[in-house]
Amino acid sequence: MTLSPHWRTRITAAIAAILAVWLGAGLAQAEYFWPVIITGGLLLFSAQRVFSMPLDALLVGSVLFGYLLGNRGFAQISLTGGFPILPAEFVLLVASLILIVQGGLYRVTIVRRELLNLAILAWIVIGVVRLMFDIRSFGFLAIRDFAMVYYAAFFFIAQHIASNPRQRNWLHNALIAGCLGMAVCYPLIQLIPDFFYGVLTLRGNPLIFYKGDLVGTMLSAGAVLIYVRHTKKNPVIATVATLILLGIAITTNNRASMVGLATVTILLILGRQWKFAVTQSIAGIVAAISILFFAHLTNTSWRQTPLHGVYERVVSIADPFGQRAYSGENTYFKGDNNRFRAVWWEAVYLETVAGNPWTGLGFGHDLAKQFVREYYPEQGEEFDTRSPHNVVLTVFARMGLLGLIPFILIGALIAWRIIQAARHEWPGLGMWCVAWIILISACFGVVLEGPMGAVVFWIALGTTNSRDEIEPEIEETASIQAGPLPNPSSSV
Repeated sequence: MTLSPHWRTRITAAIAAILAVWLGAGLAQAEYFWPVIITGGLLLFSAQRVFSMPLDALLVGSVLFGYLLGNRGFAQISLTGGFPILPAEFVLLVASLILIVQGGLYRVTIVRRELLNLAILAWIVIGVVRLMFDIRSFGFLAIRDFAMVYYAAFFFIAQHIASNPRQRNWLHNALIAGCLGMAVCYPLIQLIPDFFYGVLTLRGNPLIFYKGDLVGTMLSAGAVLIYVRHTKKNPVIATVATLILLGIAITTNNRASMVGLATVTILLILGRQWKFAVTQSIAGIVAAISILFFAHLTNTSWRQTPLHGVYERVVSIADPFGQRAYSGENTYFKGDNNRFRAVWWEAVYLETVAGNPWTGLGFGHDLAKQFVREYYPEQGEEFDTRSPHNVVLTVFARMGLLGLIPFILIGALIAWRIIQAARHEWPGLGMWCVAWIILISACFGVVLEGPMGAVVFWIALGTTNSRDEIEPEIEETASIQAGPLPNPSSSV
């Protein structure tokens, strides 16, 4: 028996009316779980119809955009009283299940036989084995620290999704849109903080709340991506957008992003691409001359200009033990920051070498205990930071040399791919640069240990690794037979 369109409309309207009343009653009582779940499902269904995009690609692109625009606020979204939704873990679970099912049904290759894939897989496997011993001793703390490793699964998910050119563009555009949104919201938060922290909230938590060091990192990464990806087609717009993002990144007072930007510029030069370095140099010279000229007109000392702050941040990078004195309003504490890191890094290194340099101290081990005894001997409150602001040392301390070797190999491969991509003008160059800047920033802060940085890093890395591998195949196939390549992911 088939219902007539008239009756189908009536039944649908009746169900929608009942659902609307039920959801409205829940919202009136400040119960957001089911309203948000159902609304999110409807939005995903609508987005699939509008964009003709598979569910895994939609989710991964959305979580990428969310962590950039909302940052810590997006990571802390909670639909019930004390139960966070954990966007990264939710998307990771759903996208992993889709990838596994597709791997079984369509014989999709999840791990490719190339060095970067194998290095990341080895790192994950070593982490899993290490966790099996640690979870009995540390419980939830071990799983919490292990997040640094399981976020790497986003690499394989993004690599598969990006094998479709349309879905690859979706991920690129999600990253660029997130960075541009951050460039708009970050200055606005400085101007109208009450709106973002008091009005734009969910269950008392801001929906947009930035972790300061990540803003500089992500804006620098986005600036490079925009310049590399769009400067040939839209040179003026791309250059202006790049300089705006870099200008805002400098105002964040974050030195790690400056190191990341400088090193990626050097790698591009080694790859025989000078334009980005020249653009930065010209813009920097013009900005410096303009600031000094304005200071001269207003009879202002250059030490009171933003130029002095940039100078002290650059100088402090070459002062690892904080032996210099800094006088700027936003830089006077840079020496203390350097000593803070130097003491903690030495404490973690010595403890790991003395404890277990081969397989590490494990997930869940308190890496701050020795440091607090030395740096804060009279510390009365609990010190809750678990990572020593250096992902390389964190990996060494948690997984030992056995885990550090494949991780160092991953970093070396990224640097090499940037040089090769720049030299041969591979289309994935921009995303390689994004991954490198985030990785370098992670050597000076807590970046890859949490989802705000790790999700962006692994998605960018997976996206570009897929692109560099399939571009030659696309060109070769196109020369033999016209038409789109088959992609099993598009059927989901």
